[in-house]
Amino acid sequence: MACMRRTGGKGRPRAATAGMVAALVALPVPVAAQQREARAGSYGVSIILPDTGNVLTATVDVRLAGDQEEADVLRLDLVGLTVDSIYAQGIDSRGPRIPVDYDGRILRVPLDHDTHLFRRVRIHYHGVPRDGLVWRNNAHGHRTVFADNWPERARYWLPTVDEPGKKAAVGFIVDAPTGWKVVANGAPLDHPDAGRGIGFWQWSEDHPIPTYTMVLGAADFSVSRHRPTRSGIPIEVWAYPEDSAYADSVPFRRATEIVEVMERLVGPFPYEKLAHVESSTRFGGMENASAIFYAEKPYVERRMGEGVVRHETAHQWFGDAVTERDWHHLWLSEGFASYFDLVIGATLDGDSVLRTGMGANAESYFRSNVVDRAIIDTAEHDLMKLLNANNYQKGSWVLHMLRGLVGDSAFFRGIRDYYGGRRDSTALSADFERVMEKASKQDLDWFFRQWLYQPGYPQLECSWSYDSGAKRVTLKLTQAQPASWGVFRLPRVAVDFPGFDGSVTRRRVSVVGREMITTLDLPGAPADVRIDPDGALLLRANVRHRSG
Repeated sequence: MACMRRTGGKGRPRAATAGMVAALVALPVPVAAQQREARAGSYGVSIILPDTGNVLTATVDVRLAGDQEEADVLRLDLVGLTVDSIYAQGIDSRGPRIPVDYDGRILRVPLDHDTHLFRRVRIHYHGVPRDGLVWRNNAHGHRTVFADNWPERARYWLPTVDEPGKKAAVGFIVDAPTGWKVVANGAPLDHPDAGRGIGFWQWSEDHPIPTYTMVLGAADFSVSRHRPTRSGIPIEVWAYPEDSAYADSVPFRRATEIVEVMERLVGPFPYEKLAHVESSTRFGGMENASAIFYAEKPYVERRMGEGVVRHETAHQWFGDAVTERDWHHLWLSEGFASYFDLVIGATLDGDSVLRTGMGANAESYFRSNVVDRAIIDTAEHDLMKLLNANNYQKGSWVLHMLRGLVGDSAFFRGIRDYYGGRRDSTALSADFERVMEKASKQDLDWFFRQWLYQPGYPQLECSWSYDSGAKRVTLKLTQAQPASWGVFRLPRVAVDFPGFDGSVTRRRVSVVGREMITTLDLPGAPADVRIDPDGALLLRANVRHRSG
């Protein structure tokens, strides 16, 4: 996501529930210790959206993933809703009556090892979601419904294993009020039944995605279709009719080109389509797989820019297709999206986009309240507080400095290998490190250790003097950052020596240790010394001249 913004159902009969067998009554059972939990392979979601009120009526089919013979229980997160009934069945037939345990937060379905009949669990439930699925009037006064799951809010309206590493396929059948359009993950499978006066919308995402990106949005939308990508990916803009012309002509003007840049640099687009959706998300943008949701306020105020579109589009590769297995490795999502936002911009509009953007990211990080904490901050358990300058701005700098260290060829080869090898799966920072070491044929443990696990950044104090007889400059470099930040290794730092005649001599020095002194031959006396003049490193340097 780009940033946070500060700012009674009618039980209509539906095709999705026709012919369903009588459900089994849920019964409480003791919870066994050390239970082996089954993995969910897919969720089939059937939902009735009421014309008035905000009571959700839904059925979810949970299909188990692969061979589950060793699993004892299917554990699902579901908070604050009423479970009406459970029906479990095997591959071809109904299973026996089973007891389940639901305490208002966790739903546990025990599995039968003798018959191995349990391959799908069908859950009927209803209630008013406390969070996650939000009914509200939009800025134009029209009723809307949007899911907004990050970080672990899917559990308030969907029974799922609500963790970033537990990815699954998902499908939606939505019974929506007449006149509404419904967007969700994946490809459309059916169209509204206008003849019945009821809108049935069906979407299916066959690729496994994290639960925080499993969404639907329903409203009176205007839908425009932009040029598909050269690879055939449909690009759509779903906006409120009042904002549609603005959306097409300003923030999403180059929506197709943005995807094409990422396909050239990283790899194929991972999903069946890409829809950009005006919504009620609490975030500036939310990277839901194949259906990105954006906050409505910037549309209405006509100030939405392309940067958020580039950022959220980059998330489709990094965050959605390749997902951080643990929240504390969020930089694998937000740092990547922050960096590739600028890489895409530079590809489309010139290198100044990257240079200016990285400078702004550095200043934002320097001013932040997290410089005393590392990117991988396992002591932080408030997930909302992980949306900080470490995972966004500093994360983008980790990639930028890595690119400078290993070179463009190895960097993008590693990025493509990382995406290709981890697509539809999950990763930790060590997985990315191993891929980049292989691509660059370098030991990068020191690099990732200091930039991910040390807080802060280098603060260099540099003093210099010039010996005119020997034509030699002496540099004294001291790392003056707080001791708690540790010492940084900085190989081949560029140092410029502007001459009095307007010439500039460049040398490179490797900074090791808390303090070092080095001498460099120069053709003439320098007028000044500039450390890292191109802004290639996340550091601050203070230079002073000393005589002698």
